[in-house]
Amino acid sequence: MLRRTIERTHVRTRLLATTAALLLLTACSSGGGPSDGGSSPSADTATCDPGALPTLTDGTLTVGTSTPYEPWYVGDDPSTGEGFESALVYSVAEQLGYDAEDVQWETVTFEQIVAPAVKPFDFAAYQTSITPEREQAVDFSSPYLTTRQGVVVAGDGDLADATAIADLEGVKVGVTASQTSLAIAEAAWGDAVELVPYDDAGLAMQALSNGQVDAVVMDVDQAVAATTVYFPGTMVIGTLPDGGVVEQLGLVLDLDSALTACVSAAVDALEADGTLADLRTEWLKSDDIPELS
Repeated sequence: MLRRTIERTHVRTRLLATTAALLLLTACSSGGGPSDGGSSPSADTATCDPGALPTLTDGTLTVGTSTPYEPWYVGDDPSTGEGFESALVYSVAEQLGYDAEDVQWETVTFEQIVAPAVKPFDFAAYQTSITPEREQAVDFSSPYLTTRQGVVVAGDGDLADATAIADLEGVKVGVTASQTSLAIAEAAWGDAVELVPYDDAGLAMQALSNGQVDAVVMDVDQAVAATTVYFPGTMVIGTLPDGGVVEQLGLVLDLDSALTACVSAAVDALEADGTLADLRTEWLKSDDIPELS
């Protein structure tokens, strides 16, 4: 939550992979506020014939994503069904009437996903926050995840046992500039901590490892992955109250796409039947992280 913007160069060495993956996190979660998931037509007005949607390629559902990283994708291949968003895509495809072999993955940059341009995919699944600004350039499905902001500290440091927001007063907290983490951290602490802005969560985590900051605030699911995979020796001590800032992730489609209503209906169905809850429990591992008092 955690990142494995997090640009998105597919690197091969462990050190570069760590930095790139976490860089990806921030770009994907920039901004954020309450949203209704876009202003696309309702499913009632759409024709969602199973397996026969007006996709880029008849009979094929083309899905865009960028550099895979946990917990969203496991390994370098997004098509395995392993990881929250990989599993989500195949569940959405099934709802739309497409078999797993009918799903084609397209590697794109994050900029291609959110830019106001014709897309080389039917929809993209890449931790993209729904924001009013982005809704002017692209369509979003119904939200498939509402995120929380986690607080990461050194596992052997003085803050490892912190249970309250006040326990961090007076310390330096790394946040991503102009992101949801910054707004929520400001709401939580005000002037009681020194907020240190970074261009991305990867740099903030490196600063924590180097002792330049005492804590980092980032998406909690990305934080869990970062602390367990990329930055062992760090830990998530809790989440912050949302401070009235709600960040939701949605699948991204071309602006005014004929598929938006059908994809939203598929996400809604997965929420209603408990599939999304099951996927969150299986892959995101953040349900038992408490909110700091």
